[in-house]
This record gives sequence, C-alpha cells and structure tokens, in this order.
Amino acid sequence: MEARPKLHYPNGRGRMESVRWALAAAGVEFDEEFLETKEQLQKLQNGNHLLFQQVPMVEIDGMKLVQTRSILHYIAEKYHLFGNDLKEKTLIDMYVEGTLDLLEMIITHPFLKPNDQQKEVVSMTQKAVIRYFPVFEKILRDHGQRFLVGNQLSLADVILLQTILALEEKVPSILSAFPHLQEFTVKISNVPTIKRFLEPGSKKKPPPDDVYCWLEVSASCQQNLRNFQAFSRTLLGRVYKESPEPGVMAAKPKLYYFHGRGRMESIRWLLAAAGVEFEEEFLEKREQYEKLEKDGHLLFGQVPLVEMDGMMLTQTRAILSYLAAKYNLYGKDLKERVRIDMYVDGTLDLMMMIAQAWFKSPEAKEENFALIVKKAKTRYLPVFEKILKDHGEDFLVGNKFSWADVQLIEAILMVEELSASVLSDFPLLKAFKTRISDISAIKKFLQPGSQRKPPPDQHYIDVVRHILQF
Repeated sequence: MEARPKLHYPNGRGRMESVRWALAAAGVEFDEEFLETKEQLQKLQNGNHLLFQQVPMVEIDGMKLVQTRSILHYIAEKYHLFGNDLKEKTLIDMYVEGTLDLLEMIITHPFLKPNDQQKEVVSMTQKAVIRYFPVFEKILRDHGQRFLVGNQLSLADVILLQTILALEEKVPSILSAFPHLQEFTVKISNVPTIKRFLEPGSKKKPPPDDVYCWLEVSASCQQNLRNFQAFSRTLLGRVYKESPEPGVMAAKPKLYYFHGRGRMESIRWLLAAAGVEFEEEFLEKREQYEKLEKDGHLLFGQVPLVEMDGMMLTQTRAILSYLAAKYNLYGKDLKERVRIDMYVDGTLDLMMMIAQAWFKSPEAKEENFALIVKKAKTRYLPVFEKILKDHGEDFLVGNKFSWADVQLIEAILMVEELSASVLSDFPLLKAFKTRISDISAIKKFLQPGSQRKPPPDQHYIDVVRHILQF
C-alpha cells in the first residue's frame, strides 16, 4: 500500500495551504508534522531534508520535495489535475501563476505591521477586482464551462477557489460584481472532495493568528518574508490566437520585452539552448506597452510576453515550463521533472534577488550584491556541488541536458559578474560551468553578437521605470 504524503510545516496556512488544497481536491489523505520550534526546523536542515534550507517540505513517493510550485506541479500531474495535453497544461500553469501572485499578498498580510495591514487589504482588494478577477470572469463567460480549462477540475480551479475564499474572509462582498465567479465558487465548492475539505474538522487551516505568525517567522526567517512581497510579478496574458494552418511552417517565437535581461532572459537562454531561433520586439515607449494591453494580449497587465504556436504566452515560469516540455529539456518521467522543477525554482529565487537589486539605490545595491554572493556561497551553490558529487554525472538530472542545467549556468554567470571568484570553493561546479558552456548551442549563445543581454545599465533601468511607471 502506498504511504500517505507527509507534510512538514508550521500549523497554519502559509505556502503549504495550497499543497493541502491540491491533495484534498485529488482525494488524497495525508499526514502532517507541525514545526513548533526552531529546533525542529534545524533538525530538518541538518539532516539534508531541505534542499535550499526552506519549508514547505513534502515526503511523497520516496522523495522529499521542496519549493511550493514544484510540489504543486508534481501533485497536479500525478493526480490528473494538469490537463490533457501540453497546451492545456500551459493554460493551467499561467492561471495558477497569476492566482498565486494574488495569494502571496494574502499570505504575507499577517506579517505586516498593524498600521500597514489595513492599507494592504485595500491594495489587494483593488488588485483583485481590477486586475485579477476580471480575467477569470471573462474566461468563464467566454467558454461557458464549469471549469477554467478543458471542462474538468484542474489545479487552476483549486487555487482560484482557495484565493477567492481567503479574500472573502477579509472582504465578504468582493465577488459582488462578478456573477460568473460567484457561480464558479458555488460549483467548485460542491465538488465532493473539496466539499469535504471545506467542512469543519478537515485539515484546512484557519486564518493566521499571532502564535502561527511567530512560528512562521521562526521557520522561514524574516528576510525571506521581506523578500516574499518584493518579488516582481510577471502576469498572465491572453492566450490563444488563430493557430497556424496544418502544413504551414511555424513562425519563429516572438518575444516582447524591454531591451535587457529582466524576466525574459531565462526564456532567451532556454530557446537558445534548444537551438530555436527567435525574434524580439523591444518595448522602448509607454505607448507600445499600452497597445499590447489595449489589444488584449496582457490580461493581467504585465510582460514578458511570448508569441508562439498560435498562443500569446505570459507568466515567465509557465513559459519556461512550456518550452522545456516542447523541446525535450524536462526529463523522461514525472520524478525527473519534479527534480528539475525544484532545482529551477531554487535557482530562480537566487536570480530574482540579483534582478531586483539593480533597481535599488547605489548604496543599497552594493549591500544587496554582497548579501546575494554570501547566500549563493552558503545556501545555493553547496546544494548543486553536492548533487554533482553524489551522482558523479555530467548533468544535474538523468545524465541528460535539461532545463535545470540551463538555469544553473545562467545563474552562475550572473553571480560571477558580482564576484569573479565565487566558484573558488566549488570544483565540481567549475567543471560543470566549463562543460555546459561548451555545448554547441550554449557556446553560440555566449559569443558576442548573440541575443544574450548584458547586465542592466542606467538607460535600461530608466526605460523600465518609465514604461511600468514605478
């Protein structure tokens, strides 16, 4: 008999609540071990159970999974909550990523100072009713089906319902202008597995109280909570355009973004690694960005945007997953895919710190760069050095070139721009860097004149600030 999944986290919602929702929706019973002391967390860390020293952690199928999105992907795919094909999976990915952006605001709300909490309720309410809910109201109205994707229950439905109910706790009338979402909430709440999860006595957790907040801060550390809201959010765009006719050669992917790195750079890297040529349209004026919005390509109002395979794709993480699957850079089975997901998500956390630091004041920027290098050397790089040491293979997963290798080489080169000697204590990562850099597609991308972008300069920062108005 298959062992139940075991969840390790404080006794409250946080990032684990979406995992509980997904398992419950799939009808999967699970056990929980609550972290109530810092010593419990340290024991998990010292036992090498936490890949990047953070919870949540889920024991399932002989694995110890970390990184919330990676865990959700694994559960959704294992329990048939991820659509019927790659295009449906990409839709689900984009809808989930957009909803998680909103949900993270709700999760971090209890950790704000009391004076800031009411302001944040106003802010998240405005964003929900102006940016997020209109997207899903339109999706439900346009296709006239019960569920968001493929007319069957998926992770997208589960995470959206979780988010709606969490917001209704703070603003009971928040759906008053959204009749289709009201109907959706009733219908999904009556799916048998979800109905059972919503009943008293289930493993659904109540809103955070002061005790939970104290435990969560102890477990995750306050710096992570400050970083939590700071992550810039890429958002979902209008998906389907008219598909190419059969037999017509697919057009090159077209990338819409600023003329610089940002969140688009990892997409460029992955396309280049797959040997796929692409075109770019650089956003240099506010009017270009407004036109994309007016044309309905940015439903949630933000870039990057990739036009390919008859679709308009947004949500960086969803785009990357689509490319990795399409170009065979995503492992051979579900267990390999979840390892790739975990390694990529950890690497993206490190890269996001670097991307954000460029927009800080000169003094704060240098301070942040020093902290990033320290975190790279103490938290992230040791993980990958150990992986390479333990399996003795050329690549991170399955001894085959994958998205995880591409993401890691990009991150290594970014950190080396901050500290040229950062790999001095990591001989296997040094060898990995040389090996991956010599793969023909990567080598070509690293040569002068490629579509790889340089580190941000003041012009790039000014253009981004002007167009996004922040």
